[in-house]
Amino acid sequence: MNNNQVIDNFFQKYNYDSEKTLYVGIERESFTIRNGIIVPIVPEILPLIELDQPKFQSFGYELSACQLEMRYGPYHISEISNGLLSASVELKKFEDQLNFSCYFADTAGQEIPLDIYPDPTGRYAKIAASLSKDILRAACYIAGTHVHIGMPNANVALKVYNKLCKHVPDLVKVGDNSQGERINYYKLMSNNLEPKPHKNINAWVQHALDNDYYTDPRKNWTLIRLSIHGTIEFRMFGSTPDISKVIEWVNTCRDLCSMYL
Repeated sequence: MNNNQVIDNFFQKYNYDSEKTLYVGIERESFTIRNGIIVPIVPEILPLIELDQPKFQSFGYELSACQLEMRYGPYHISEISNGLLSASVELKKFEDQLNFSCYFADTAGQEIPLDIYPDPTGRYAKIAASLSKDILRAACYIAGTHVHIGMPNANVALKVYNKLCKHVPDLVKVGDNSQGERINYYKLMSNNLEPKPHKNINAWVQHALDNDYYTDPRKNWTLIRLSIHGTIEFRMFGSTPDISKVIEWVNTCRDLCSMYL
């Protein structure tokens, strides 16, 4: 392939939508609890929850079968507060119906089963097989809140991302609920958490080639990343039951992106 083909193939994986610029998407990871302990019941409950997906909210799986992910949006800024509060009501309905509860915390706080979610692609089984037990435990032991801010195209996304890199240390402090424990476990999983600015589009693609995420951008584990969803994704925030804190994180991320557009 020539250089243009290499670039085109990479960006075919990204889904930008100019009409969703500065719209917000949120992913909230939680541990699933039944009878007071964290248990790997997501393969049991997720198919039942998926029968009744509410508007602007969906549910998904993570590597650990003990973790349920709530996905919200994309929201206009005016919809965020009511959307998250309404989603909390929907989640409570599912918890009551299926006899479980969601535990929102940066870390499990207890030893948990290391069961892997049996995703239909087999991707998680391959990931788990490639990890040592300590790293697999770290991956299953932590949860977080990811904030996505919509970008109109790759060039603008790169410009904003480059400016955001310097804010990572402050954002890590803002999003920490565990005195640094979550980030320390995260570092066990990847030694490449700090995002680096890219001089231009070519440098971005070369970075993907050099760091083994050209074919699958989800393998870029940095705390801020240029996401295939056409967003800038903030990955440093912990998991919390406090909706007001989530809204605070969202507003901080959106304000920073807006400032650099």
